[in-house]
Amino acid sequence: MKKRVTYEIHGQIERNSYFRIGKALVRIEFTGGAINSTGVYPAQYTTDNPLFQRAIENSEAFRNGEIKRGRVDEYGSSDGAEKRVPEPSGDDAGTAASEVSNLQQARAFLMAEPYGCALSQLQNKASVKAVAAEMGVSFPNWL
Repeated sequence: MKKRVTYEIHGQIERNSYFRIGKALVRIEFTGGAINSTGVYPAQYTTDNPLFQRAIENSEAFRNGEIKRGRVDEYGSSDGAEKRVPEPSGDDAGTAASEVSNLQQARAFLMAEPYGCALSQLQNKASVKAVAAEMGVSFPNWL
């Protein structure tokens, strides 16, 4: 099984970091962060390359807690079919999306990878909550 890991840098909108892989120095761009009225969203980098994952996790920034693991998806089963399973977050409660605080953000979260829900499934608050429960996702900051 392969793993797709999303790394996050909290408190930053974007950041270029350099990591050593053997003798090479590789630049990785963390992007997509935001600071607005709905909250602070971390800069992120997603990769399924085990070499990059090892380089990031062996870095000083990762050991100091500047860079943290976000979502981890496993895919690619032995029968050739793709299967994505969110990694449990210690307490086996599924994925807690604390950055979501309203209906639009919940829709966007469920429509993005790895969930890939269609907008037609997410027409109102009740349907969004039902789909989220089915996917094992909770939104603790959204009532």
